[in-house]
Amino acid sequence: MKNITPLVMLLISASAVSETYIVSPNTKHGLPTLTEEPNLYQAPSFDFFDFSEGYLAQRAEASALLPIALNSIDRVCISTTFSEIDREVRYPQSGVLVYTYATNTLGKKTHNTTIGDRIPLAEVSQHCLDESSWVYDNWLADKRIDFTPYSSTFALIENVDVVVEGDLSLSQDPVEFVEQYFDFITKVGFNQSASFYHTDAIRELKSIIMEGLQNGNQNVLDIVNIAFGTGAAREDIAVMDDKVFMNTFLNIRKIAQGSNIAKLSSFSVINDFDYQGQKYITVEKKERFGDRITTQYEIITLKSEGEYWMLNMSGDIKALLGM
Repeated sequence: MKNITPLVMLLISASAVSETYIVSPNTKHGLPTLTEEPNLYQAPSFDFFDFSEGYLAQRAEASALLPIALNSIDRVCISTTFSEIDREVRYPQSGVLVYTYATNTLGKKTHNTTIGDRIPLAEVSQHCLDESSWVYDNWLADKRIDFTPYSSTFALIENVDVVVEGDLSLSQDPVEFVEQYFDFITKVGFNQSASFYHTDAIRELKSIIMEGLQNGNQNVLDIVNIAFGTGAAREDIAVMDDKVFMNTFLNIRKIAQGSNIAKLSSFSVINDFDYQGQKYITVEKKERFGDRITTQYEIITLKSEGEYWMLNMSGDIKALLGM
Protein backbone atom coordinates (compact mmCIF):
# COMPACT_ATOMS: atom_id res chain seq x y z
CA MET A 1 0.00 0.00 0.00
CA LYS A 2 1.32 3.43 -0.90
CA ASN A 3 2.33 5.57 2.08
CA ILE A 4 0.12 8.60 2.81
CA THR A 5 1.99 11.72 3.86
CA PRO A 6 0.82 13.66 6.95
CA LEU A 7 -0.33 16.55 4.74
CA VAL A 8 -2.53 14.23 2.67
CA MET A 9 -4.00 12.74 5.86
CA LEU A 10 -4.79 16.25 7.06
CA LEU A 11 -6.48 17.12 3.78
CA ILE A 12 -8.60 13.96 3.79
CA SER A 13 -9.68 14.73 7.34
CA ALA A 14 -10.43 18.38 6.54
CA SER A 15 -12.55 17.55 3.49
CA ALA A 16 -14.87 15.52 5.72
CA VAL A 17 -15.83 18.62 7.69
CA SER A 18 -16.19 21.09 4.83
CA GLU A 19 -19.46 22.40 6.30
CA THR A 20 -17.87 23.37 9.60
CA TYR A 21 -17.28 27.09 10.12
CA ILE A 22 -15.15 28.69 12.83
CA VAL A 23 -16.33 32.10 14.04
CA SER A 24 -14.15 34.32 16.21
CA PRO A 25 -16.52 36.10 18.63
CA ASN A 26 -16.33 39.72 19.66
CA THR A 27 -15.25 39.99 23.30
CA LYS A 28 -16.03 42.92 25.59
CA HIS A 29 -12.61 43.19 27.18
CA GLY A 30 -10.40 41.82 24.44
CA LEU A 31 -8.00 38.90 24.80
CA PRO A 32 -6.34 37.66 26.91
CA THR A 33 -8.89 38.11 29.68
CA LEU A 34 -9.92 36.58 33.00
CA THR A 35 -13.59 35.71 33.57
CA GLU A 36 -15.33 34.19 36.57
CA GLU A 37 -18.57 32.21 36.45
CA PRO A 38 -21.47 34.67 36.06
CA ASN A 39 -23.80 35.05 39.03
CA LEU A 40 -27.28 35.66 37.63
CA TYR A 41 -28.60 36.87 40.98
CA GLN A 42 -25.83 39.32 41.78
CA ALA A 43 -26.78 42.94 41.14
CA PRO A 44 -27.74 43.83 38.54
CA SER A 45 -29.60 40.52 38.60
CA PHE A 46 -30.60 38.75 35.41
CA ASP A 47 -33.98 39.97 34.15
CA PHE A 48 -35.98 37.07 32.78
CA PHE A 49 -38.47 39.40 31.09
CA ASP A 50 -36.32 42.12 29.55
CA PHE A 51 -36.80 41.56 25.83
CA SER A 52 -35.25 44.86 24.75
CA GLU A 53 -32.81 44.69 21.87
CA GLY A 54 -29.28 43.99 23.02
CA TYR A 55 -30.14 42.97 26.58
CA LEU A 56 -28.73 39.44 26.32
CA ALA A 57 -25.63 40.70 24.52
CA GLN A 58 -25.14 43.20 27.33
CA ARG A 59 -25.10 40.36 29.88
CA ALA A 60 -22.66 38.27 27.86
CA GLU A 61 -18.89 38.67 27.69
CA ALA A 62 -18.72 37.43 24.09
CA SER A 63 -20.93 37.48 21.00
CA ALA A 64 -20.45 35.35 17.89
CA LEU A 65 -22.07 36.95 14.84
CA LEU A 66 -23.30 34.32 12.39
CA PRO A 67 -23.36 34.84 8.60
CA ILE A 68 -26.70 35.70 7.03
CA ALA A 69 -26.19 32.83 4.56
CA LEU A 70 -26.25 30.26 7.37
CA ASN A 71 -29.42 28.25 6.82
CA SER A 72 -29.16 25.39 9.31
CA ILE A 73 -27.26 24.43 12.44
CA ASP A 74 -26.44 20.82 13.28
CA ARG A 75 -24.11 21.47 16.20
CA VAL A 76 -22.28 24.27 18.00
CA CYS A 77 -19.12 23.89 20.07
CA ILE A 78 -17.29 26.66 21.92
CA SER A 79 -13.54 26.12 22.20
CA THR A 80 -11.67 28.13 24.85
CA THR A 81 -7.87 28.28 25.04
CA PHE A 82 -6.41 28.96 28.50
CA SER A 83 -2.96 29.84 29.84
CA GLU A 84 -1.43 30.58 33.26
CA ILE A 85 -3.73 27.97 34.84
CA ASP A 86 -3.57 27.75 38.62
CA ARG A 87 -2.46 24.14 39.11
CA GLU A 88 -2.82 24.34 42.89
CA VAL A 89 -6.62 24.06 42.72
CA ARG A 90 -8.13 20.58 42.68
CA TYR A 91 -10.59 19.73 39.91
CA PRO A 92 -10.59 23.09 38.09
CA GLN A 93 -13.34 23.50 35.51
CA SER A 94 -13.95 25.35 32.28
CA GLY A 95 -17.46 26.59 31.62
CA VAL A 96 -19.67 28.50 29.23
CA LEU A 97 -22.98 30.20 29.97
CA VAL A 98 -25.15 30.96 26.94
CA TYR A 99 -27.85 33.63 27.10
CA THR A 100 -30.98 32.88 25.11
CA TYR A 101 -34.79 32.86 25.41
CA ALA A 102 -37.84 30.63 25.15
CA THR A 103 -40.79 31.18 22.80
CA ASN A 104 -44.37 29.95 22.66
CA THR A 105 -46.06 28.14 19.77
CA LEU A 106 -46.65 31.48 18.04
CA GLY A 107 -42.96 32.35 18.15
CA LYS A 108 -43.39 35.07 20.78
CA LYS A 109 -40.75 35.33 23.50
CA THR A 110 -41.98 34.13 26.90
CA HIS A 111 -38.86 34.53 29.05
CA ASN A 112 -35.10 34.84 28.94
CA THR A 113 -33.07 31.85 30.02
CA THR A 114 -29.56 30.41 30.00
CA ILE A 115 -27.93 27.12 29.10
CA GLY A 116 -24.51 26.08 30.28
CA ASP A 117 -21.79 23.48 30.21
CA ARG A 118 -18.86 22.66 32.52
CA ILE A 119 -15.96 20.28 31.89
CA PRO A 120 -12.54 19.66 33.46
CA LEU A 121 -10.27 22.61 32.69
CA ALA A 122 -7.67 21.96 30.00
CA GLU A 123 -5.46 24.28 27.97
CA VAL A 124 -8.00 23.85 25.17
CA SER A 125 -11.49 23.18 26.56
CA GLN A 126 -14.29 22.43 24.11
CA HIS A 127 -17.94 22.76 25.10
CA CYS A 128 -20.40 21.19 22.65
CA LEU A 129 -23.92 22.49 23.22
CA ASP A 130 -26.01 19.53 22.16
CA GLU A 131 -29.29 21.16 23.09
CA SER A 132 -32.75 20.81 21.58
CA SER A 133 -33.42 22.44 18.24
CA TRP A 134 -35.25 25.46 19.69
CA VAL A 135 -31.89 26.91 20.77
CA TYR A 136 -30.52 26.53 17.25
CA ASP A 137 -33.68 28.16 15.89
CA ASN A 138 -33.02 31.20 18.10
CA TRP A 139 -29.44 31.47 16.91
CA LEU A 140 -30.50 31.18 13.27
CA ALA A 141 -33.20 33.81 13.70
CA ASP A 142 -30.93 36.27 15.52
CA LYS A 143 -27.74 35.32 13.61
CA ARG A 144 -25.76 35.59 16.86
CA ILE A 145 -24.75 33.58 19.93
CA ASP A 146 -24.28 35.52 23.18
CA PHE A 147 -22.28 33.75 25.88
CA THR A 148 -19.68 34.02 28.64
CA PRO A 149 -16.68 31.66 28.76
CA TYR A 150 -15.15 31.28 32.23
CA SER A 151 -13.03 29.15 34.55
CA SER A 152 -13.58 28.08 38.15
CA THR A 153 -9.99 28.99 39.05
CA PHE A 154 -7.43 31.53 37.89
CA ALA A 155 -6.75 31.00 34.18
CA LEU A 156 -6.26 33.50 31.38
CA ILE A 157 -8.52 33.10 28.36
CA GLU A 158 -6.20 33.46 25.36
CA ASN A 159 -8.62 32.62 22.56
CA VAL A 160 -12.25 31.66 21.95
CA ASP A 161 -13.64 30.01 18.82
CA VAL A 162 -17.26 29.16 18.06
CA VAL A 163 -17.38 26.07 15.83
CA VAL A 164 -20.64 25.82 13.88
CA GLU A 165 -21.64 22.75 11.90
CA GLY A 166 -24.32 23.66 9.41
CA ASP A 167 -25.23 24.55 5.85
CA LEU A 168 -25.17 27.75 3.86
CA SER A 169 -28.01 28.73 1.56
CA LEU A 170 -26.61 30.92 -1.20
CA SER A 171 -28.95 33.29 -3.02
CA GLN A 172 -29.63 32.91 -6.73
CA ASP A 173 -29.94 36.69 -6.96
CA PRO A 174 -26.49 38.08 -7.89
CA VAL A 175 -26.75 41.21 -5.74
CA GLU A 176 -27.98 39.28 -2.69
CA PHE A 177 -25.24 36.70 -3.27
CA VAL A 178 -22.54 39.38 -3.19
CA GLU A 179 -24.07 40.82 -0.01
CA GLN A 180 -23.95 37.33 1.53
CA TYR A 181 -20.29 37.03 0.51
CA PHE A 182 -19.20 40.32 2.07
CA ASP A 183 -21.18 39.55 5.21
CA PHE A 184 -19.46 36.15 5.38
CA ILE A 185 -15.88 37.41 5.03
CA THR A 186 -16.63 40.09 7.64
CA LYS A 187 -17.94 37.57 10.21
CA VAL A 188 -16.23 34.27 9.34
CA GLY A 189 -13.30 35.04 7.08
CA PHE A 190 -11.75 34.71 3.64
CA ASN A 191 -10.15 31.35 4.45
CA GLN A 192 -13.56 29.69 4.86
CA SER A 193 -15.28 31.28 1.86
CA ALA A 194 -14.57 28.64 -0.82
CA SER A 195 -18.30 27.82 -1.11
CA PHE A 196 -18.80 31.21 -2.78
CA TYR A 197 -16.32 30.51 -5.62
CA HIS A 198 -17.14 29.06 -9.02
CA THR A 199 -15.84 25.51 -9.42
CA ASP A 200 -14.07 26.47 -12.66
CA ALA A 201 -12.31 29.38 -10.93
CA ILE A 202 -10.98 27.10 -8.18
CA ARG A 203 -9.79 24.50 -10.68
CA GLU A 204 -8.21 27.15 -12.90
CA LEU A 205 -6.28 28.49 -9.92
CA LYS A 206 -5.23 24.98 -8.93
CA SER A 207 -4.09 24.28 -12.50
CA ILE A 208 -2.01 27.46 -12.55
CA ILE A 209 -0.31 26.51 -9.30
CA MET A 210 0.30 22.93 -10.43
CA GLU A 211 1.83 24.13 -13.69
CA GLY A 212 3.92 26.73 -11.87
CA LEU A 213 5.29 24.10 -9.49
CA GLN A 214 6.12 21.79 -12.37
CA ASN A 215 7.95 24.56 -14.23
CA GLY A 216 9.72 25.87 -11.15
CA ASN A 217 8.03 29.29 -11.35
CA GLN A 218 9.59 31.17 -8.43
CA ASN A 219 6.55 33.38 -7.86
CA VAL A 220 4.29 30.34 -7.56
CA LEU A 221 6.84 28.51 -5.39
CA ASP A 222 6.93 31.45 -2.98
CA ILE A 223 3.13 31.61 -2.79
CA VAL A 224 2.83 27.84 -2.22
CA ASN A 225 5.42 27.97 0.57
CA ILE A 226 3.44 30.74 2.26
CA ALA A 227 -0.07 29.34 1.79
CA PHE A 228 0.52 25.58 1.98
CA GLY A 229 3.69 25.40 4.04
CA THR A 230 7.35 25.18 3.15
CA GLY A 231 8.09 22.12 1.06
CA ALA A 232 4.45 21.32 0.25
CA ALA A 233 4.54 18.62 -2.41
CA ARG A 234 2.88 19.06 -5.78
CA GLU A 235 1.35 15.58 -5.38
CA ASP A 236 -0.27 16.54 -2.08
CA ILE A 237 -1.84 19.66 -3.56
CA ALA A 238 -3.08 17.66 -6.56
CA VAL A 239 -5.28 15.40 -4.40
CA MET A 240 -6.79 18.20 -2.33
CA ASP A 241 -10.55 18.66 -2.39
CA ASP A 242 -11.45 21.82 -4.33
CA LYS A 243 -12.89 23.68 -1.32
CA VAL A 244 -10.06 22.65 1.00
CA PHE A 245 -7.55 23.79 -1.62
CA MET A 246 -9.24 27.16 -2.04
CA ASN A 247 -9.62 27.82 1.68
CA THR A 248 -5.97 26.89 2.26
CA PHE A 249 -4.89 29.22 -0.53
CA LEU A 250 -7.06 32.06 0.78
CA ASN A 251 -5.39 31.72 4.19
CA ILE A 252 -2.50 33.61 2.61
CA ARG A 253 -4.35 36.80 3.55
CA LYS A 254 -3.89 36.10 7.26
CA ILE A 255 -0.21 35.40 6.78
CA ALA A 256 0.21 38.62 4.80
CA GLN A 257 -2.13 40.93 6.73
CA GLY A 258 -2.52 39.27 10.13
CA SER A 259 -6.23 38.49 9.82
CA ASN A 260 -8.62 36.57 7.61
CA ILE A 261 -11.50 38.83 8.60
CA ALA A 262 -12.50 41.75 6.39
CA LYS A 263 -12.43 44.83 8.63
CA LEU A 264 -15.58 46.37 7.18
CA SER A 265 -17.84 48.70 9.10
CA SER A 266 -20.35 48.67 6.24
CA PHE A 267 -20.74 47.69 2.59
CA SER A 268 -23.36 48.22 -0.11
CA VAL A 269 -23.90 47.29 -3.75
CA ILE A 270 -24.05 50.47 -5.82
CA ASN A 271 -24.09 49.14 -9.37
CA ASP A 272 -24.33 45.93 -11.40
CA PHE A 273 -24.15 45.16 -15.11
CA ASP A 274 -23.70 42.25 -17.53
CA TYR A 275 -20.81 41.90 -19.99
CA GLN A 276 -19.82 38.93 -22.15
CA GLY A 277 -21.82 36.42 -20.14
CA GLN A 278 -20.57 37.55 -16.75
CA LYS A 279 -22.03 39.85 -14.12
CA TYR A 280 -20.07 42.70 -12.58
CA ILE A 281 -21.13 44.01 -9.17
CA THR A 282 -19.66 47.25 -7.81
CA VAL A 283 -19.44 47.35 -4.02
CA GLU A 284 -18.75 50.38 -1.84
CA LYS A 285 -16.83 49.34 1.28
CA LYS A 286 -16.19 51.26 4.49
CA GLU A 287 -13.00 49.67 5.78
CA ARG A 288 -11.42 50.18 9.21
CA PHE A 289 -7.71 50.89 9.54
CA GLY A 290 -7.09 51.48 13.23
CA ASP A 291 -9.07 54.59 14.14
CA ARG A 292 -9.62 55.56 10.51
CA ILE A 293 -12.41 54.47 8.17
CA THR A 294 -11.71 54.66 4.45
CA THR A 295 -14.11 54.28 1.53
CA GLN A 296 -13.06 51.84 -1.18
CA TYR A 297 -14.71 50.39 -4.25
CA GLU A 298 -14.41 46.82 -5.50
CA ILE A 299 -15.79 45.18 -8.62
CA ILE A 300 -16.86 41.57 -8.09
CA THR A 301 -17.04 39.29 -11.14
CA LEU A 302 -19.64 36.52 -11.16
CA LYS A 303 -19.87 33.54 -13.48
CA SER A 304 -22.91 31.34 -13.99
CA GLU A 305 -22.84 27.85 -12.44
CA GLY A 306 -26.15 26.08 -12.90
CA GLU A 307 -28.85 28.24 -11.31
CA TYR A 308 -26.33 30.31 -9.36
CA TRP A 309 -23.87 33.13 -9.99
CA MET A 310 -20.58 32.36 -8.26
CA LEU A 311 -17.34 34.27 -7.73
CA ASN A 312 -14.89 34.15 -10.61
CA MET A 313 -11.16 34.52 -10.08
CA SER A 314 -10.52 38.06 -8.90
CA GLY A 315 -7.97 40.48 -10.27
CA ASP A 316 -6.21 40.45 -6.90
CA ILE A 317 -5.60 36.71 -7.13
CA LYS A 318 -4.35 36.99 -10.71
CA ALA A 319 -2.02 39.83 -9.71
CA LEU A 320 -0.73 37.75 -6.79
CA LEU A 321 0.18 34.96 -9.20
CA GLY A 322 1.79 37.39 -11.62
CA MET A 323 -0.73 36.69 -14.38
